Amino acid sequence: MFKIKRYQLSNDNLKNWVKFIWHFEADHVDVDHKLLPMDSIDIIINLADDMVYETTTDRITAPKLHVNGLRGWHSFMHQKGNIDVWGISFYAFGLYPFINKSLKNIQNEIIDLNSLSISLADKLKVAVTNETTQCKIKSIMESLDSELEITDSCLKRAEIIDEFMKNDDIPISVFCLNNGISQKMFERFVVNMTGFSPVNLRRIKRYMVASNQLLFNKSAKISEIVYDHNYTDQAYFTKECRTFTGVSPRTFRQEKNTVIENTIYI
Repeated sequence: MFKIKRYQLSNDNLKNWVKFIWHFEADHVDVDHKLLPMDSIDIIINLADDMVYETTTDRITAPKLHVNGLRGWHSFMHQKGNIDVWGISFYAFGLYPFINKSLKNIQNEIIDLNSLSISLADKLKVAVTNETTQCKIKSIMESLDSELEITDSCLKRAEIIDEFMKNDDIPISVFCLNNGISQKMFERFVVNMTGFSPVNLRRIKRYMVASNQLLFNKSAKISEIVYDHNYTDQAYFTKECRTFTGVSPRTFRQEKNTVIENTIYI
């Protein structure tokens, strides 16, 4: 079991955009984990041996400073030797105001942060050179704060996306009507700020929650999970599971190789 230290934010300006800062350090390890679809985006700062991401079609040695975009399907992460990784986890819409560029092309991708923001990349490189953990964390937050550019439009749209994700039982057309926006406009700015369409964001969030129940509540029947998370039937849930994990629900439950199963936050 790997232990990741998670640090809450003390900077109020960042709390609507960043979930937490995390750090993972270990020596002489061989990590081979499945990464599941998530509703968050991470900036990864790797200070040790290479991180290699693998999909069904590609194998990528990640830049030392990279963005792991929202994922709509599983991938694998390999790391051998020494690990010293800092990460910043953003809400689905959270990275946007730090780079102020469309994220529509970073879904399911590993992106060099320099291609999105040279300024933020340079500041974070310096931030993690501080000697103590607390100084690193403080400097990371200061770097993020200095790059944060929030317009009234950006803030309003982020609030709408957040509300949409929390009310996943409301049809998109009804949600847009209730908020006085056109569905096309809503879909456009959701893709722009997150990389995914509203429909796929909800699919990812719903499966993420269902998969946690599948993994950590062994007594729960698959039919119960289907019912609990409002899937139309077991066949559809199985199809979604294969889309997001590459295997059936029963096989997924037996694999025991995902990050969430092999990691605890402290």
